[in-house]
Amino acid sequence: MRRGIWLALLFCLLWLAAAAWPVGAKGESGKTAQLAVVTADQVNVRQGPGVPYRPLANVHRGEAYRLIEVKDGWVNIEWKPNRTGWIAARYVALAKETAIVQENRLRLRQEPSRDGRIIGHLARGETVWVIKEDGEWTEVIADGAIGWVSSAYLTAARESSISHQTGIVNASSLNVRAEPSLKAARVGRLVRGEEVEIVEKKPGWYKIASQTGLDGWVSSAYVQVKGGQANEKEAEAPQSADRSLLSAIAPSDSRLYVDSWTRGPVQALAGKTIVLDAGHGGKDGGAQSVDGIKEKELTLETAKLLKNKLQSYGARVVLTRSSDEYVPLSARVAAARLYQADAFISLHYDSAADPDASGITIYYYDRFADYELAQSFQGLFRQLSALPFRGIAFGDYYVLRENEKPSVLLELGYLSNRSDAAVVATNGYQEAVTTAIVNAVRHYFQ
Repeated sequence: MRRGIWLALLFCLLWLAAAAWPVGAKGESGKTAQLAVVTADQVNVRQGPGVPYRPLANVHRGEAYRLIEVKDGWVNIEWKPNRTGWIAARYVALAKETAIVQENRLRLRQEPSRDGRIIGHLARGETVWVIKEDGEWTEVIADGAIGWVSSAYLTAARESSISHQTGIVNASSLNVRAEPSLKAARVGRLVRGEEVEIVEKKPGWYKIASQTGLDGWVSSAYVQVKGGQANEKEAEAPQSADRSLLSAIAPSDSRLYVDSWTRGPVQALAGKTIVLDAGHGGKDGGAQSVDGIKEKELTLETAKLLKNKLQSYGARVVLTRSSDEYVPLSARVAAARLYQADAFISLHYDSAADPDASGITIYYYDRFADYELAQSFQGLFRQLSALPFRGIAFGDYYVLRENEKPSVLLELGYLSNRSDAAVVATNGYQEAVTTAIVNAVRHYFQ
């Protein structure tokens, strides 16, 4: 009898627990599933959340995978049925659904405002991933690029039918691939002016069937949907639409913009914050050449020139100092944290007791956080003919050691070497070295 009572109580408790289980908990399909969309050309999927873990596979730009967990800058995804792995959060953006662009040459902006910098244009019929809404604006992912568009010119994908849509190839030669990925096998080629039927859409890709019997996936950037108007639209007062463009739970804190679908200027660093640290300043003069060239003046000159070049690629650039002033090392590091820097670059010119010491050196501190950034510079610095490249080295410097953000310290020549000092002070060298730095930063974020 007593045993029967206990079994009845246990049954009641289990029934209550089942009734209280939240609808939409992890494991249900569709409505609560969130996707991680890859925003870099190729990203390693690792066994655990960190660089030391073994790579399992590669994923590619525009591909979307079911999100399982976000942890310490890493995202756990299901990259194959019942196979999970981890990818760095800075190479993904999180989304829940897709939308269809309703106007041709719809402006993609860096900020949710009509005054925001235009970083590209979207084509009518293009499918984009939706991240979130902010008033009359929607943040989207299109072919690996992220920006804001007017919500009035998007329709939720489930409301849009693509039956009987025809596209016209607008590239001289367009590869057709077996899967919607640049790494997929090429199955054929189309030429300018060919008409195709669009049978399926994924962000950045169309599945097509050609009149010659060729079918496969092509980049949507090079197919003009028939009937699109060649104009630019952006609502001044967008009307509300009855659609649900859901926001992401935890947006990626570092995103890649590559303007591969517009003929406008490439904004490869849009959305990135770079902190440039001009070494020394004020009472701290740093090194000085025998001819009187002061390190504190040269680093500031380099930082200002570099700032202009980085901004031309869409980066948000913060200088730790913009004049001849003394800034404590702690304040320089604090700037990286305050502005949520995606990269911190400290600029210096070296000095040594050996007057023959010459060349450029890259210093890093954290093997995991900094080394990848340091590696981005070495190929470009090797190509500089003006000074030799001395390599990458560990550096126990305060601005690296105490920095939470990816950071490097660059020694761009020796002021203690007469030849180096004469070179680094020239306009030609300043142009060359800052261009190399910009290209290295672009490479790092790609």
